[in-house]
This record gives sequence, C-alpha cells and structure tokens, in this order.
Amino acid sequence: MPIEAYAIADGCRWDVSLEFGQTVRARFTNPASHSLRLERIVFSGFAFPGKGEDLQVYSDGWNTVSAVGTHRYGECDFLGNPKYLQYFLAEPKARQADSPNHFCAENVLVLRNASAGESLLLGFVTTGDFFNRIEVKIGTEGIQRLEAHVLGDGIEVASGENVVSEELLVLHGCDGYVLLEEYASVWGRRMGARLANPIPVGWCSWYSYFANLTEGDVLENLEFFRQHREEYPIEYFQIDDGYQPALGDWFLPSPRFPHGILPVLRRIAESGFKPGIWLAPFRIEVTSRLWQEHPEYMVRTPEGELFVQDQWREGHGTGLLDVTRPEAQEWLRATFRQFREAGCRYVKLDFMAHLCASSNAVFHDRNATRCQIYRRGLQTIRDGLGDDVFLLAGTALPGPSIGIVDATRVSTDITPYWQRGNHIYSEAPAVVNVVRNLISRHYMHHRLWTNDPDVLIVRKDNNQLTEDEVKLWTSVLYMLGGSFFLTDRMGTLPPERLALARMLLDEPDAFEEMRPVDFFEREIPCIWLGYRRRTRQPVLGFFNLQDEPQVIRFPQGKLPCRWCSRWSGRTISFEDGFLTRELPPHTGDLLFPA
Repeated sequence: MPIEAYAIADGCRWDVSLEFGQTVRARFTNPASHSLRLERIVFSGFAFPGKGEDLQVYSDGWNTVSAVGTHRYGECDFLGNPKYLQYFLAEPKARQADSPNHFCAENVLVLRNASAGESLLLGFVTTGDFFNRIEVKIGTEGIQRLEAHVLGDGIEVASGENVVSEELLVLHGCDGYVLLEEYASVWGRRMGARLANPIPVGWCSWYSYFANLTEGDVLENLEFFRQHREEYPIEYFQIDDGYQPALGDWFLPSPRFPHGILPVLRRIAESGFKPGIWLAPFRIEVTSRLWQEHPEYMVRTPEGELFVQDQWREGHGTGLLDVTRPEAQEWLRATFRQFREAGCRYVKLDFMAHLCASSNAVFHDRNATRCQIYRRGLQTIRDGLGDDVFLLAGTALPGPSIGIVDATRVSTDITPYWQRGNHIYSEAPAVVNVVRNLISRHYMHHRLWTNDPDVLIVRKDNNQLTEDEVKLWTSVLYMLGGSFFLTDRMGTLPPERLALARMLLDEPDAFEEMRPVDFFEREIPCIWLGYRRRTRQPVLGFFNLQDEPQVIRFPQGKLPCRWCSRWSGRTISFEDGFLTRELPPHTGDLLFPA
C-alpha cells in the first residue's frame, strides 16, 4: 500500500518524511525561514477493494459520549445535537451527517468488504500529543477518499524545527472485530494502559438522587450496606454531584451538606467502605470562591478577559481551570491530595472534554495542543491522588486518558427511561444510545482500561423503564462486565429487584471473549456470544432495542444444541443448524447450555 503524507501549515501544503516500522509516522521539518502554524498532517494513499454496496464501516469517536458503531452503504453518519458537537467531535465541521456514505472517526476506523470477507483498520496507537480524525467517503464503485488527519491545532513551528506525528497502525484481516481487539492491545501497550486493578464494585448516589442529594441520603444508604454487608458486598461507596456549593469549591459546606464533604467521607471509611467522590475538575463556576479569589487560575479569551463557557445550574456560567499555569496545577494537585488524605480510593471525573472544546479559550502555554493540555491536567490529578487510587474518567477523551486512568465510561449516562421524545440525537442520554456504545466499544475492555458501563437501575419508583427494559439492561451489564455500581435507594427495593442486584454482585465481570456476532450487520448488534470466566461455559445474549418485534436467526456452529433462558426458564434448541428467536420490542434474553 503506497502510503503518502503531507502537512498543511499557514494554509500551504508542505512535504513530510515517512518513518515505517510496525506503524507509520510522519516528520514535518519547517523549511521556511520563518515560523509556521501547523494545521494538520494528512496520511493518504490507502487502498481497499470493493463496490460501495459491499462496504461497511466502524467509526469510533473523540469523546467517550460520542456516538460509535457501524454503518452500511447508503447510510449517513451519526446525527448529533448541533448545540453540543464541539464536545463530541475533534473537528465538528468535518462531520456531514446529511451526506450518505461520508463517515468521520477519531482514533480508529475499520472498513469491511462483506462479500469478500476482508477488513482494513486504520488506527492511531499514540494519542498523547495530537488529536486526530479519520475520514472515508464511499461511492458506488468503492472508496473515493480515505484519509487520516493528525490535528496540529495551529501550534507554532520554528524554522528548521521538527514535528513528529502520532503513529498510525494499519491492519488487514478477515475479521474486522478481531482487528479492533488487536489494535486496542497495541494501543494499550504503546500508551502504558493501567490494567492491573481489580474490577471495582460499589454504590453511586447520582442516578437516584441526582443533584438533590443530601447528607441524610448518604447516611441512610451507608447504613443499609453496613447492615447487609454479606448480601451486598460492595467495596466503594461513591458520592456524586450535588454535595458542593459550586464547581471548584469542593470542600466548602452547602445547604445539603452543612458540614462539608470531608466528615461524610470519614464516616464512610469508618463504616468499612472505601470512600469515592465525583468532581468536574476543569470547570469552575463563576459564583465559586475559587473564581472570586483566584481569577489568575482561569483560562482567558484572546482579548484577555476571563473565558466563560456554558452555564451550570441556576444559570451560573462556568470557566475553565488553566491546567498549563503552574499555580493552577498546584491547586489541582493539592485538591486531589486532600481527597486522598480524607480516605478517597475511588474518584470519578466528569465533563473532561470541556477543557478542549472551545477555539476561543487561550491557555497560559499558548503552544500546547489541546491533547497535551488535557493530558497535562489529567496527569496533575493522578500526581495528587497517587498511584493506588482508582480513577474513572467520564465525558472524557479516550486517547490521552490511556495510561493515567483505570476506567473510562464508554457511553453517555444510563437513564431511568427508554428515551425522551420521538427523535433522539445519537449522543443523547437514552438506553438505545448507551447500549450501542457499550457493545461497540467492548473491544477496549481489559486492553485500554476497565470499561465502565454505568450503573444498574432496578427500582420501581421514579423509574419509567418497564419490567422487560429493566431485565434487558441487567442482561447488558451482566454480559459486558466492567465496573459494577448500584445506585438505587436500597432499603426501598422489592425482593425481586434486589435479586437482580445480587445476581450481578455474585459474579461481576463474569464473561470473557465476549463479542457481538452481527457487529457490522446492525448499528446495535442483536447477538452477543461470550464465555464464563469461571467455567468457560458459553453464553448467548439476544437483544432487541428496536420499537418493533425482530426475528433473529443464529447458526449453531460448534455450540451446544439445547439452551435454557435465564429469564423465562424455557428450553430452546437449535433446529436444522439454526436458533430462531422472535423478540418483542425492548427485550433481551440470556441463554445458557441446558
């Protein structure tokens, strides 16, 4: 494959040199007598055979909330809410969601020729300095354009200075999903992925109490777990958003936490659990004491004014902590050191992508790329926490998070309702979007970090999910594994819903070699196959997240003939080499060998 590359700087095209090994990277040397602003380095020249109608595409995303999944010929890219595209895409203007057969990805893209059984993967395996974008346009006769962009963010390159791109891995094979697993393994090794920590199991306050959480709510649920330690053996007890009076004032008292957060954390530790805490570390509310007392810590506009981004609760604006300024770094480091000293051994970070989402934000280090700024801030947090605190990144940027975090949320938030409205954007909080991302990013689990699929919601009150939808969500969490957190007001759950929680607590991260069988055939795969870690017993999952019934046929291959449904208890058999299931809308089932 004759890979080519060039650089764009100050609006002009410049030559680069290519360096080949297991990967390929480009080196741009500024040949001008003056400095240049680097816009991008572009890799091209890739070839992949096949008519357009035979081609399928997997595209990953910039943010963990970004929509990810597969596309088929004639389809359009994921439709995102225009108000929030800056948080979901490295280059929002590049996505053309109304243009069929034009797809953009970040970090990795896979092309599959369904008729020939061939696949091509392009994926960046170093992601600590520059963000990237991979773009493909397909015509009736096949690939019209296939390019991989390393985004320079306009950094200044002095005369004679070198800039080396991130490394691009190119893989060929017959199984596109296996290529993703191989890619993630290489990516994780190159970025020093943290994989040694055991799966975290705990309780999280957010999805029952949301921002209305009180100190009394925390103590009530803490007492439940203290009294039922054997039945519900959680390790972490995590307080989520709502305890702080303002973003940035993490230790000050608030009306709902009149003593501040530190005494509550100590109470959790005294009860025999490891305290966990939520922060949005880079967003600072304009009403906060930190904003008022230390405006010099904040990001500025090009005109030198304090940068104010979008609003928080009650209409308060938020700014950004300038993590490239030494004084702000020290404050950030000290904040997380104080949480560690208070006993926190689990930290959940949120709204991380906001740090990199505005072209109007000017940082102290004006020649740092957005990727470098993000990783610098995240590393400062890790330095404050130490190496033995479990760190979860939410609404995060996957590439520069690898090697610093222990787990990453790989979807948007789960919701106590199926969806809102008749039409949803692809990144909107909804069960359909969550499950699509979870199964599409399962290849990352135990290769880049521990996947965090979000919490189990099984309550009957304050929950619009039907009985079938609750069982579907429970089945998804059971099969995919990863971090496992409860969230309901435990003392109010009826016995049959408590049994669902115990089922997952008895066997967290239960399955391995889990894969979506029909990964490229559907945006949300219906057939999942895995093997129990303890026994190597196979498990089959069938899922219908559509609003209409679906008939699913699955070939037997080398699998057993007779199976038993986890939810109905019925015995189901392969007939004439196929297992046929008719699934009502919004249902899922788990099958184990009978």
